[in-house]
Amino acid sequence: MPTHLTEFYNNRIGDYVKDPDDENFLLKLNNILQKEEIKFYKELPIDYPFIFVFGLPRSGTTLLTQFIAHSFDIAYINNLMARFWLAPLFGIRLSKNVISDKYTNYSSDFARTADISDIHEFGYFWRYWLKKEKITGITEYEKIEKTVDWEMLRKILSNMQHEFNKPMVFKNIFGSYHIQKICKVLGKVLFVYIERDELDVAISILNARKKYYNNLNTWWSYMPPEYDRIKDLDYMEQIAGQIFYLKKFYYKEIEKNKKYILKIDYRELCEKPYDVSIKINNFIEHTYHNKLNLFENIPHNFPFRTYTNEADMKKKFKSILHKFQHD
Repeated sequence: MPTHLTEFYNNRIGDYVKDPDDENFLLKLNNILQKEEIKFYKELPIDYPFIFVFGLPRSGTTLLTQFIAHSFDIAYINNLMARFWLAPLFGIRLSKNVISDKYTNYSSDFARTADISDIHEFGYFWRYWLKKEKITGITEYEKIEKTVDWEMLRKILSNMQHEFNKPMVFKNIFGSYHIQKICKVLGKVLFVYIERDELDVAISILNARKKYYNNLNTWWSYMPPEYDRIKDLDYMEQIAGQIFYLKKFYYKEIEKNKKYILKIDYRELCEKPYDVSIKINNFIEHTYHNKLNLFENIPHNFPFRTYTNEADMKKKFKSILHKFQHD
């Protein structure tokens, strides 16, 4: 069984395959630049809020992050910057020199955006600093949390924010395993949790497995701490367990950290995005006395996606989820 998250890359097919030569080239480049960039880091205050988006896989986290990034005067990591995960200041400065404007068409392919100026999850950065290279980084997240270099992470993020001189938004699922600690370390933080119908989530995760892998039993996307309990189950039970345990974990974290968390419904985001922008801004203003500058070209709506033609499959997932709830 895999022990590192990157081992799942080996099972990808088609356009989702990662080129090992490209990966090695970027890693070598990052290792070289990291040694130089660390010389530029300063002890800086955190002047603006950090907004972190999280939620179940396929719940709308990418769309919500795109929406925040392109509706407010707020900084984010784009597809060019993301290549410099160990030297983010180099990436930010390079991007400023070659990319003039923000752009998104609010589309993505299982969280991947196409345009160089659109958002990137920056997963390599968060995986490195939050020690999520191994699966035990998730299944033993409380133990791992004590070994993270929080002081250095804070320094890097404060320097990144200073480079932009504005608030920042990230889709940060790895950070959701450490909400309380991140809020304590960074101070000005808003976690935005997006919720979607869990049966639609289940169908969408299943579709992702079909596109990514030849074998539906290969794990796709984020894991709950209870991963070891469900990793050897049939793929439908895996998906149901993934949803059940992640949702249970997120709800526990939300309850413990209400001051820092705003819940958004996927349907509301799709049908009333302006209302969502006002909720976010009100939360920031009330909590931190900052107000985000809102652009005028906010979309009126987004397509609301639900799997109405998958009634039988939804019924099966509903039954499996019911079993998890009563075990």
